[in-house]
Amino acid sequence: MERLSLTAALRHPRFRLLYGGQAISSVGDWLDYLALVVLLTYTWGHGAGALAALSVAVAVPMVALAPVAGALADRMSDRIRVLVGCDLVRAALALGYLAAPNLPVLLVLVVCKVSFGALFNPVHQSTLRSVVPEKDLLSAMSLTVFTNQAAKVAGPALSGLIIAGWGVRAAFVVDAATFVASAALLSAVRLPRRPDPKTQATAGDGEPTGLRADIAEGIRFIARTPALIALIGSVAATLFLVLTFDTLSPLAMRELGVGETSLGYVVAAVGLGAALGTLAISGRVMAAGPFVVLGVAQIVVGAAVSGIGTGLGLDAHGMVWLWMPIAGVLGFAAAGIMVVFPYVLHRETPPELTGRVTAIANAFPVLLQLAAPPLGAALASWAGVGFVFLTAGPALAALGAVVWLYGMRVRRRSQHSDDEQPPPPPTGRADTMPDTQRLDALRAAGFPVDGLTPGQLEALHGLSDEEADLLISVQLRLQATADEVEAHSGEPIIGGVLF
Repeated sequence: MERLSLTAALRHPRFRLLYGGQAISSVGDWLDYLALVVLLTYTWGHGAGALAALSVAVAVPMVALAPVAGALADRMSDRIRVLVGCDLVRAALALGYLAAPNLPVLLVLVVCKVSFGALFNPVHQSTLRSVVPEKDLLSAMSLTVFTNQAAKVAGPALSGLIIAGWGVRAAFVVDAATFVASAALLSAVRLPRRPDPKTQATAGDGEPTGLRADIAEGIRFIARTPALIALIGSVAATLFLVLTFDTLSPLAMRELGVGETSLGYVVAAVGLGAALGTLAISGRVMAAGPFVVLGVAQIVVGAAVSGIGTGLGLDAHGMVWLWMPIAGVLGFAAAGIMVVFPYVLHRETPPELTGRVTAIANAFPVLLQLAAPPLGAALASWAGVGFVFLTAGPALAALGAVVWLYGMRVRRRSQHSDDEQPPPPPTGRADTMPDTQRLDALRAAGFPVDGLTPGQLEALHGLSDEEADLLISVQLRLQATADEVEAHSGEPIIGGVLF
């Protein structure tokens, strides 16, 4: 199988044009989040309860607004105006952190800022399928993850310098500047308007459908797609386990003798590991199978978390040199989860449903963020921070083993299906391309062949090579002329700092 070229998506001008803007804004996101953690933990002296409250404040808008925002994203005619507006409002709210006198006011500002992010993200996601063709989709996802994780290296390091030189609040000013820069890039892009949203979504009788019907359609699509059920279920379980300990990670590092400056280096090690993991893993997702990669990643993450828990249990104080490599291994493995999740999500979803399906799919894991951090904080108060890490780590490894077995079963079934593919019925045409190869080519071009009826598949089997090439050529030309954009980071930062 052809190996993935990580930079393949950069061949497309619109993706390449705004890639730099994504990198800048991703650095700002990590400046913002780490500054919030330092403000709560080191400056204000709060403990596990405040960190859990911050995590919940990030989760509530994502859960409450994501389904509606996803449905709106599939309808919006002027997405540039929405994206620019969201960036500018978030810049103002980031500056509002400077005036926050206490935790309640700060949490209100966080909720407001994340609310506009909940609208921004599905609009951004709904454009991605038109920015690059299907064959370069994994490259686009991998580049996005790579950039976000590289920003996790640069962001905390820069944040440490800013905090040391000008104080923690200066990081919020820099974050606001990245949103302004992103808005400036977006405002320079001219896109043709989509059809009128009032006539774009219609029911079978031609009458416009409502948002509730659009959301229900997205939920029904997920419910009848086994790959999406397995993906969302396994990632939701992963996030639940991760979020029981992740918001406690600053406290864990403090117990292990990691100071606030070194904390930035540990977080940077996670980002460096994830960036390297993206380079190493992306080319193997299609070859090994996405669920096989996902399962192995979960096992390794579980082992790394268990190692941190063991250190807490043994009171291994002051060994920053040890925790940075472990954090790097954790990040390397986590890249497998972060690449596989959006890739399978986009691969299995038709373009017209991308906004609402991705929003709903992301809402399920984030929903667990409402319960997991308080549970982790309660367990830490009862049995200690080390107990939480030692419980979540083995559970993650066990979950990964189950997902790996499922992935191996899917891969064997796919290989068996290819081996046992019956010869096509005679069509009277001079066909030379095997049916499976033709369907793969159509799928790579963006045709939803997996959702076709048996009769429709039989019609595709009857196509000649010339007819299939013509269909693919028309599809690629339509994609090449679609005016779409990708801008501010579409990967919401949830949880704590290690994941």
